[in-house]
Amino acid sequence: MHPSLVMPNGPSPLQQAGVEERDLSIGKVRLREVTNLSLARLRTGNAAPSGSNLFAQLPARTGQCSGSDPAFLCLGPQEWLVLSTASGPPQLVRSLQSDIGAGLAAAYDLTPGLVVLRLSGEAAPWLLSKLSCLDFISGTAAGRHCARTRMADAAVTIHYHQPADEEWAFDLIADRSIAAYLWGLLGACAPHANELTNTFGAPQ
Repeated sequence: MHPSLVMPNGPSPLQQAGVEERDLSIGKVRLREVTNLSLARLRTGNAAPSGSNLFAQLPARTGQCSGSDPAFLCLGPQEWLVLSTASGPPQLVRSLQSDIGAGLAAAYDLTPGLVVLRLSGEAAPWLLSKLSCLDFISGTAAGRHCARTRMADAAVTIHYHQPADEEWAFDLIADRSIAAYLWGLLGACAPHANELTNTFGAPQ
């Protein structure tokens, strides 16, 4: 089994929903569940210390990303989603809390409540463009970034990045409760995304 499908602390969101095959190749789209990520939310006040090593790493503009492990995704003013494959959830939160100090910010674990689905392949931007008003076709030229949007009424945070030793991919981060719904939606739309790719080509 692929390491990204291993969930040592119980079933993954898709496993819990009864989805057996969690790594699919559908034409020019690859869709899989990623379960080796720790996720935390970081919020700060308006008086974050400028001399802090942590705060110096944080991207300042909504949609910007920085860092590799942990990675910091700016969701809005004074709000970040923090991702790590090297640290477990307790270790990640402890590290953030140690760096931010008392009374300056708050960090808390989101890992148990979220699902991460990774989309890659030439047709992935077309697939996402079918489900959201964002321009994923042109957006790939912008390099690494993040965005919050809705896909068929599902609230999703999207992280476009290049994981280690992999091609560029879109990570879709959503509430655990809609994991099976979002998985089914993406799978159902993949064939048409392949048709669009064959007709109009992949993003350059």
